[in-house]
Amino acid sequence: MKQVRYTALPRSGSRSVRSPQRKKPLLPTRYTLVLMLFWAFFMLYSLRVNLSVAIVAMVNLTALESALPPTIDPLLETCPRNVSQDPLPSSSRLATPDYVGEFNWDENTQGMILGAFFYGYVLTQLPGGRLAELIGAKWLLGCGILWTSVLSLVTPFAARVWGARGLALVRILQGLCEGVVFPSSMALLSHWAPKHERSRIISYNTIGTSMGTVVTLVVTGQFCSQQNGWPNVFYVFGGAGCIWFMFWALLVHERPESHPRISKHELNYIQNTRGYVAGHRGNLPWRAILTSSAVWSLAVTIFCGNYGFYFLLIDLPNYLSGVLHYKISNNGFQNALVHLSCSLSMLLLAPVADSLRKKRLCPTTRIRKSFQMVGLMGPAICLALVPWAGCDHMYVMTLLVAGMSLYAFTVGGQNPMPLDMAPNFAGTLMGITNGFGNLSGMAAPLITGWLIQHNDTLAQWRKLFLLASAIYSFGAVQFALFGSAELQPWAAPTDKVELFGDESAASDHEALHLT
Repeated sequence: MKQVRYTALPRSGSRSVRSPQRKKPLLPTRYTLVLMLFWAFFMLYSLRVNLSVAIVAMVNLTALESALPPTIDPLLETCPRNVSQDPLPSSSRLATPDYVGEFNWDENTQGMILGAFFYGYVLTQLPGGRLAELIGAKWLLGCGILWTSVLSLVTPFAARVWGARGLALVRILQGLCEGVVFPSSMALLSHWAPKHERSRIISYNTIGTSMGTVVTLVVTGQFCSQQNGWPNVFYVFGGAGCIWFMFWALLVHERPESHPRISKHELNYIQNTRGYVAGHRGNLPWRAILTSSAVWSLAVTIFCGNYGFYFLLIDLPNYLSGVLHYKISNNGFQNALVHLSCSLSMLLLAPVADSLRKKRLCPTTRIRKSFQMVGLMGPAICLALVPWAGCDHMYVMTLLVAGMSLYAFTVGGQNPMPLDMAPNFAGTLMGITNGFGNLSGMAAPLITGWLIQHNDTLAQWRKLFLLASAIYSFGAVQFALFGSAELQPWAAPTDKVELFGDESAASDHEALHLT
C-alpha cells in the first residue's frame, strides 16, 4: 500500500491535526507553462519563416536572370560572384548557386506568396484575444499551432499541384491559425505572470521566436542546398508541431487555481503578485479602447518595429542570394546569425527591465519608453548604414547583427505592455495592437517585390534599407511622445472580486519561487 507522509501542525487545542504534505516540484509550475510557451513560439516561427529561405531553392533563379530586360546588367548592378579579398571564412565563400529551382515565379509573385500569410494572420488577432478571455486560452493556442503544422505537411503538395495560388492559399490558412496564438498567450499569462516577472517571462516567449527562426534558417538552408530537398523542411517542422501539441495538452492548465500539482506557496505568490484576481472580466469598453492614444501609440510602434523585423526576416535571404550571391547553405547560416544575436541580447536585457521596475528606480512608463527608444533607433541607424557598406560582406553582417542586438531592447519596451496597461483585457489589447502591427508583414514583401521587380540591384536595395530605417525612427519618436504603460482607466477593476496584490508578498516569496 502506498504510504502518505504527514506533518504535524502547531497545536491549537487538545488534539493535533495532521495533513498530507505536498511534494515541492523541481520546477515552479508557472515555469512549466513558460517552457511550453517557449516551444510554442519556437514552433510558431519555425512554421512561419521556413518559406523565406525555402523559396530561394524553389524558384529557378537562372531562368529569371535570363528574363531580365536588356537594359539591366546584374553583373554590374550587384556584387561580383568571386571576391579575392573575401573577409569571410573559406567555408562561407561566395559561389554560383548550388541548386536549380522548379518554379518560375518572378519577384512580384514571390512577394505575394511571402506576404499571403499575414492576410490571414491579422484577421484572427482580435477575435483570438477576445475568445481566449471568454472561453479560455489553452486549447485555442494549442489548436492554432496544431492546424498550422498540419497545413505545413501539405505545403509541398499545394505548391506542385496548384502552383503559386495554391501555395498562397495554404499560407493564408496558416496565418488564420497562427493569428490566435500571441493574443491567447497574453490571456494565459494574465493568470500566471507575477508583475515583477513579466518582462522576463515574456522574453522567454520572444526568445522562442528568435531561436525558432535561428534553427529553422540553418536547417532550411541545409535541406535546400540539396537538389529537391526543400519539401523536407515542411515535413520536419510540421511533424514537430504535431508532437509539441501532445505535450501541451498534457502539461498546461488554464489557471493556477485549476492546476493539480501547484504548491500552495506558489499559488499564493501568484495570486498576491499578478495584480488582480482573475475572475469576472466584465463588458469590454470598446469605445474607450479604440479612442485611447496609448493603445494606438503601442499599435503604431509595434507596426514600425515589425516592418523592419519582417523586412529582414522575409527579404534578407533574397538580398544575400540575389545581390551578395551567397550559396543557399551559407544564406541560412548568415540569416540565423542575425537572429541569434537578438536572442542572446534578450536574455541579458529582460532581467534588467524587471529589476528596474521592482526597485522602483523610475516609473514603468519611463522604463518602457527608454527600452523602446533604444530598440528602434538602434536598428534604424544600423540599417541606414548598410547601403554604404556596398559589397563589404563583413561590414554588412556586422551592421545587421548589431541592429538586431539593439532591437532586443524592445523586450523591456513594447512586449510586456498589454499586461501593464490592461491585465483584465490583455488578450484583446494584444489582438488589437498586434493585429495592426502585423499589417507590416503584408506590406514589407509587397514593397520589396514592387521595387526590385526585374531590377534586383544595389541601388534598389538601398531604397529598401533606408525606408526601413525611416519607419523604425518614426515608431520610436511617436511612442516617446504618446506611449504609456500605466494601468488604463477603462481597464481598472470595477468589481470586488478583482483585487490588487500586496507588493510585500512578492519579496516574501521571491527567494523561494525564482530559483
